[in-house]
Amino acid sequence: MLSLYKVKTYCEAIFMYNHQLDTFLTVADLGSFGKAAEALYISAPAVIQQVNILENRCGFKLFTRSNQGVKLTPAGKSLYEDAKTIIKLSEDSLNKAKRLADTSETTVRIATSLLFKCRLLPDIWAAISEEYPELKIEILPMADHQSRSDSFSELGTKYDLWEGIYCTKGWKGICQFLELKQTPICCAVAKNHRLAKADRLSLPDLNGEYIVMPLEGLSYELDSLRKEIKESYPTVQFVDSSYYGVDTFTLCEVNPYVLITQEVYKDIHPNLVTIPLDTPYTMPYGLIYENEQTPATKKFIAAAKKISRNSVKV
Repeated sequence: MLSLYKVKTYCEAIFMYNHQLDTFLTVADLGSFGKAAEALYISAPAVIQQVNILENRCGFKLFTRSNQGVKLTPAGKSLYEDAKTIIKLSEDSLNKAKRLADTSETTVRIATSLLFKCRLLPDIWAAISEEYPELKIEILPMADHQSRSDSFSELGTKYDLWEGIYCTKGWKGICQFLELKQTPICCAVAKNHRLAKADRLSLPDLNGEYIVMPLEGLSYELDSLRKEIKESYPTVQFVDSSYYGVDTFTLCEVNPYVLITQEVYKDIHPNLVTIPLDTPYTMPYGLIYENEQTPATKKFIAAAKKISRNSVKV
């Protein structure tokens, strides 16, 4: 997430670059530094300086200069054709950055999807809005995934936070986490699976099964569970999943697999049955948010911490 200082500096840099392109276009249209100076209400030396700076940044000459005026070089002609588009893109970037700076004081952007539903946030928000009535929330759609690269590519740029399971090992350092509860580990199977009618499962019930789990290195809890199963039940075969999404659940609908999942995901796929697993391992569930929070996000998280001291249920 860009700090407000960085946003301001970025905006200023774009504005300066736009100003040089404006000067370049005016000189090209009028064919003279002097005429461009009159049109822009600045001195001719200032116009020449801006063009020189732009040429230095580009690394090539934009004009051939003579006593009769200036003429675009081939490279200058190419830049001239694209300059208006460049200016428009720069202005759009500037406006976007300004909106970010403005909304960061009052708006919290919350990502949500089928997997990362806002299960606890509605109640939390109801309490927070009483303490901070100036805060607003913006709910934005997010793709269903849990891979490190995909999940966090837009955290701090497009989203400020989301609600879900936290991977204690793989996500350490790349985000902050506020735990709201611990959710038990379960197994999800297709309705025609041999285990589907069980009320509860124990590890011996998994003997001989194909078990779908996240890759090792994401979660201390799941790595410990995997190790225990490997050591005690050698007939179990593991199917590693590089991410968890809706299609991961579908994989276990069309194959006789057992998906290691959590209780909070029991409503993800209608054709799967979620069964509690007798194991001491649980997974932390709560709010995943950026390392460098906006002012609005800081207020939101501070208030959520107060609320989380009470018992929260999904």
